[in-house]
Amino acid sequence: MGATKRRTTASKPRAKTKRKPDYIMGPVPKDVFSLSRPEPPGPSARSLSELESLRLLVANPDLYDVADRVLPTRAPGDRGRPPAYPPYIYLIFLASISIFKTAEKACANFEEELMWKTVREGVRQHRGNVAADGLPEIGPKRHHWHDFRVTMLDALHDLRESSRDAWISQALAQGMLARKRRGSLVRPHRSQVITGDGTVARPASSQTEEFTFDEKTGNRKRHRVDPDATIQLEGGDREIYGNKIVSFSVRDECSPHSRIILNVDTARHQSEVLDPDRKEEARVALRLAMEIRARTPGNHTVVYDKAWRGVHRSPLIRAGLLIFTRQYDGLKPQPLKKYRYESTECVHDVYAAEGRACERLISVEGKTLYNPIPVREVEYREGEESRFYHILEMPCRKGPHVERIPVYETREDRVLDPRTKRMRFNRTEHLRIIPPVTEAGERLIGFRQDSESSFSTLDETHRLRRIPAYGADGALLVYIGYSWARNSVALGITRRTR
Repeated sequence: MGATKRRTTASKPRAKTKRKPDYIMGPVPKDVFSLSRPEPPGPSARSLSELESLRLLVANPDLYDVADRVLPTRAPGDRGRPPAYPPYIYLIFLASISIFKTAEKACANFEEELMWKTVREGVRQHRGNVAADGLPEIGPKRHHWHDFRVTMLDALHDLRESSRDAWISQALAQGMLARKRRGSLVRPHRSQVITGDGTVARPASSQTEEFTFDEKTGNRKRHRVDPDATIQLEGGDREIYGNKIVSFSVRDECSPHSRIILNVDTARHQSEVLDPDRKEEARVALRLAMEIRARTPGNHTVVYDKAWRGVHRSPLIRAGLLIFTRQYDGLKPQPLKKYRYESTECVHDVYAAEGRACERLISVEGKTLYNPIPVREVEYREGEESRFYHILEMPCRKGPHVERIPVYETREDRVLDPRTKRMRFNRTEHLRIIPPVTEAGERLIGFRQDSESSFSTLDETHRLRRIPAYGADGALLVYIGYSWARNSVALGITRRTR
């Protein structure tokens, strides 16, 4: 037999090393971004049993509606074997994989009288006695699930969108993402902050080669390989083999188990040859955030990582979202404007450095010093294109000067430079509405770190911290089920609290 061609994968990404800046940054001033009190710690969330999680899952009415609307049922006259269970049972089963860790354990639990009775009571509550009494005596077996899983993958696009709409409606019904602003622009209420991130979901197998050879025996062994997984960086320098998943969530203030996953999709990182429909994480995250924005009118804050650059932040800011990300490493200070005041005969050279407006000075040692200018107020003006401004209070020995500078992409910025054929100034790349190195920025960074616990829970709720699926679509299907399980807990706990 001829030699087997090795499976090609995307090359390993390399972690970038930070370069030490050749300038000095002045001290952070006390201004509008200085908070009078720190964020209070919230109460710890109690652990939930598998039975309680299942009860909360089957009590979610939206789950039944989405399944009936999206997942196909057998019509009279259709050929083939009819499904043994209604579509909503399979969506419940999909979500329960994240409760019981594997599909095999979900099948075993659904054969238990107490567990299956819990499911039937949920069906009785939302679909009536006839539907509940018409179910088989035990839950689906593995072959039932594998047969209908193909149907769910065929309807994955509609399932994702219908689930997204149901999750966003749930968040609005629970008082999150209110149209009227809660808190201020600089210190928004926790329920007004949407946090997003990407994670690498490890597939069921870590094998990267379809065939391997035993050097001692010469035998060839075949492995099942994930067709979409690649080696990717997570956390900046940690290499993980798997599929990238991007999601956004929101949670209430000081309320355990209140986090609601709003939107999710996969971001493929293979080469265009292996995957012509590949999507980068930043572009996928931009699309997901715009989908949320279209369904949640109001002024909200979106927190993401450094994968978003200026080109991604600009359309979101124009849509009325306050975007917060950390400053990208290696950006050089850019000139903003040189202010000349004839009345006081002074000149102030203002630059954009490390995400905020700074005055460029020369230190006594002859080094360039960028002194951050205090911001008195952040202004928001709503319109066809939303606009954000910083009201600066520029220090001067002859008295402070007050100036307003835009922190959104202006029309003048978009004018192409005839020499470089690029925009004249990428403002949203160099200026932040809320600068990272401030107390207000550190508060929002803490929210993003808090949202990462959702990905940690995703890993812990599956055996060996691996998604029980192959392919990007399979991983997305499992994450949709995981989201239904987590959002159902948030819905049930909120109802009990109220």
